[in-house]
Amino acid sequence: MAMKLLVTDIDETLSRGESVSPEVERACARLRENGWSLMVATGRILATAISHIRGIGSSLPAIVYDGGRVMDPSSGKSLCETPMDPSLALEIVGAGWHHPVELQIIGDEKAYCRYSDVMTRDFFSASGVPVDDSMESPSSPATVYRVIFHGVPGCIRTLQHELKSRFSGRAEVVQAGEGFLDILPPGVSKGAALAAWIDTLPERPELVVAAGDHHNDLELLAAAHIAAAPEDAAGDVLKIARVIMPSADRHGFAALADWLLEWEGSRYEIASPVVLL
Repeated sequence: MAMKLLVTDIDETLSRGESVSPEVERACARLRENGWSLMVATGRILATAISHIRGIGSSLPAIVYDGGRVMDPSSGKSLCETPMDPSLALEIVGAGWHHPVELQIIGDEKAYCRYSDVMTRDFFSASGVPVDDSMESPSSPATVYRVIFHGVPGCIRTLQHELKSRFSGRAEVVQAGEGFLDILPPGVSKGAALAAWIDTLPERPELVVAAGDHHNDLELLAAAHIAAAPEDAAGDVLKIARVIMPSADRHGFAALADWLLEWEGSRYEIASPVVLL
């Protein structure tokens, strides 16, 4: 039997916080019982995504690092990956160094930052992820997958414009959440990682549904047969969503799951967006 695949972003789509709600866990169990396979596609690293992966009962590889890596959650091994040239990462870090934003450099399940990047240090340390906060001037580790800047949305938009102009064609510059700016190697996205993973399967999925809420989910949603988004998603995401679910704090993913179970019994054409509010 061909696979029915539901691929989901984590933050503000599947959940809000560091765990999946019981309502969403139960809904995911109903999906699995009815033949659905579940997969995570997130900007998080594996260590900070693992509780969500287990919460939805996914046994599939996880798309992490915003598509920079596809990893096996059970072993922690990378199945495929696209690292960033450290010299490019150094340029990016230097370009954002004096902006009033926090900095993260993401290596192999490890974060690098400045001592002043308090939110970065506290988040990763609380998750048990190694953090090197000794950076005193722009630098890059030998192994790097992406650079992230975090701050007030207005500052992030200013930096995004500057970095897009400077690194056009050399890096992907995309907002990955409210106040988060991800800079990735060229061609890297959640959608590209999903397509590459599907190409390794003996048979393509019969149906692919993708859920996400921000600009780093656009390629993922475009690659799916059905795109879903929470009601508070970014405007560009809502424009392409065929199913609009309640927000994550209202357990909207559970509503999506129940709608899918009902919809697949009839497979009616989705002529206009379905609103599950």
